[in-house]
Amino acid sequence: MRNKLTAAVVTIVLILSFTAAVQGQERVAEIVIEGNENISEETIRAEITTEPGDEYDREKLREDMERVYELGYFEDVNISFSTGAEGLVAFFRVHEFPVITEVDISGLEEIYSQEEILSVLNVEKDEVLNVERLNQGLQDLAFRFQDDGYVLARVEEVDFTPDGRFIVRGNPGYLNEIVLEGNEKTRDYVIMRELENLEQGEPINQRQIEQATQRLFRLEYFEELYPDLRMIDEQANKADLALEMEEADTGRLNFGAGYHSEDGWFGFVDAEETNLRGRGQNLGFEWRFGDETRYNLHFEEPRLYGTELGFGIEIYDEERIDTQVRGVETYFEHPLTDTWRGGLGLMYSRDIDERVSTRSVTNYVQRDTRNHPIDPDSGTMNRFSIETAGYVLGGDDDYFKARADNRTYHEGFADDHSIALRGEVGISNTDVPLHEEFIIGGPDTLRGYSRKRGDNMALFNAEYRFGITDTVQGAAFYDYGDVWDDDESTPHFFDLQRGTGLGVRLATPIGHIRLDYGFDDDWSGTPHIGFGQAF
Repeated sequence: MRNKLTAAVVTIVLILSFTAAVQGQERVAEIVIEGNENISEETIRAEITTEPGDEYDREKLREDMERVYELGYFEDVNISFSTGAEGLVAFFRVHEFPVITEVDISGLEEIYSQEEILSVLNVEKDEVLNVERLNQGLQDLAFRFQDDGYVLARVEEVDFTPDGRFIVRGNPGYLNEIVLEGNEKTRDYVIMRELENLEQGEPINQRQIEQATQRLFRLEYFEELYPDLRMIDEQANKADLALEMEEADTGRLNFGAGYHSEDGWFGFVDAEETNLRGRGQNLGFEWRFGDETRYNLHFEEPRLYGTELGFGIEIYDEERIDTQVRGVETYFEHPLTDTWRGGLGLMYSRDIDERVSTRSVTNYVQRDTRNHPIDPDSGTMNRFSIETAGYVLGGDDDYFKARADNRTYHEGFADDHSIALRGEVGISNTDVPLHEEFIIGGPDTLRGYSRKRGDNMALFNAEYRFGITDTVQGAAFYDYGDVWDDDESTPHFFDLQRGTGLGVRLATPIGHIRLDYGFDDDWSGTPHIGFGQAF
């Protein structure tokens, strides 16, 4: 025989009976507790406010009975009376729930252990079942489901048997299939490989869905993503995950020009496709001209031969007044966790005029928790790299470089406002060739200044970004940093160069354009054109 308990509230009928002998009796002479085998009499009496010698009060006795019931240990509680020589004898008869001798929990083992569930339900073996604690535990378990992301999980049945077997049946809610909607360009497999943590037939977890959505956002292939759980079998508690999406324009063509009083005319042309033929590959070309001329062709494959190994290659030609350098860089990258990646980069360059070559290897780790790849308002972006050139690698240059870059993002003081902060430092030894030195200045680092090079660098940026329209964003920025060589004394922190200014960001069909106007320490202004955010 089973006694079924509801999964929300357990209720027991309270019975209050009065014998005919009550009539004419005005005082309670004695209180007797009956039926308790495991719960002490003292525990029960502590809930009874009526005392021997008190006048008979029907309502007060009913309240006593309810308080005894609310202890949670009893299936039912009733009161009866008999007549004694000195007045009424009140008998509180209780029927205890069984002592839990066996636990049978099924259906939830894929998300919690039996011990975890019992702990939340406040149920322990070898103790009398307490339905008050159980009811609270069932509510706590429902909250636990939600907090842990199991939004469809439910307790379907709670039973017990007279011999003490405690039974819980649950269902975590299962993923039937993933339905992709709206990807006209991006191939299904490019999307599905970012959803590998969501498996058909496994319990649905909202946190995993959010993590997968963030991974897709970071690809920058989509303007919007709308995950939607659609129940397809209520009884079996199965749902489809429909992923509705609006694809972004992944082709970009940017160009611009400007004039600086010290460096003369400068400009750039930048063309890139970040989702080549919908396969998730990146192909781009860059041409920058001015005091330096640089040509760059790069290609990236985020999933080499269908594995998690990313691959990229860049070929470049860089020409300055005194030298021309050609080179190739390639890297291999692999995820370490959902947010951490590690990589290995190889570089070969040759100074055409000096006829010297450089070979280097770079090791790096990177963490990305931003909630949006272009305009985040929460999360961080951290990267640390160490580059070693020459020595056992050969080549004509032997040097060491280390770089740490930390970016953090916060909500602003109003809707559609955000705060972006960056701190970056780099160190190297004195043997770094000119074309491998750190660079400060220009649209992406220290606005208001032209580019300069050095063996070491420090940079701090702060931007307050605010929406103006759906396609226009304003920004106020403060840049602080400098570079210096090893044979120079390290500048005092308060002696670095400062750049301040205002800018706008334009969402256009050919990409996000950034227009900034920066002022240096002497309030001399310089326009800057870039794409995306500066950081």
